Amino acid sequence: MTTPPASPIVAPTSEHGPLPLAPIDRPRGLFVRVLYFATRRRYGKTPTAFRVVYARAPWVGFVSACIAMVLERCLSLETEIRFLLQLSIAMRNGCTFCVDLTRAEAARQRLGCARFAALLDFEGSPVFSSREKAALAYAEALQRSLHVDDEVFARAREHFRERELVEIVWVCAVEQYFNAMALPLRIGSDGLSEGGG
Repeated sequence: MTTPPASPIVAPTSEHGPLPLAPIDRPRGLFVRVLYFATRRRYGKTPTAFRVVYARAPWVGFVSACIAMVLERCLSLETEIRFLLQLSIAMRNGCTFCVDLTRAEAARQRLGCARFAALLDFEGSPVFSSREKAALAYAEALQRSLHVDDEVFARAREHFRERELVEIVWVCAVEQYFNAMALPLRIGSDGLSEGGG
């Protein structure tokens, strides 16, 4: 009797290619198990980044949860501008995981997601206010180079208080950080925002 050949192990893939680290579906630590439970309740499934990164480094999950809490509860910036900034950075970086997660969050909060399609051409679009365009110009400049020129900063200063300017810088930096974790590990969209606007 011959033994059938073992089926080859296929690495999980995303639109960015094969994942170098396989997702972990059954984490060991209590904190990560609670995080998995919470995300399943929120999104219907545990996002891939959580299963790849946080399952292996729970402290990174803790830091990310703290950052998310600050984003949601501590900013004086309007929620919609925060989402526009995050999406602008993620779209320009090509981070489909972060685009998907942010769109899912925006849909949960019943924000007008249809205008997100115009984000990469915001200057020529009538769907954004001059305040939003000033913030998006800052995000675009920051994503291109960490050295934002005086003209872009002066434009933002016309529309935002000093605390809001610092928050714009921080939101953009946080999004760059999340993109820089997801993209090298080839973590892509989980389809969380499908049908969500």
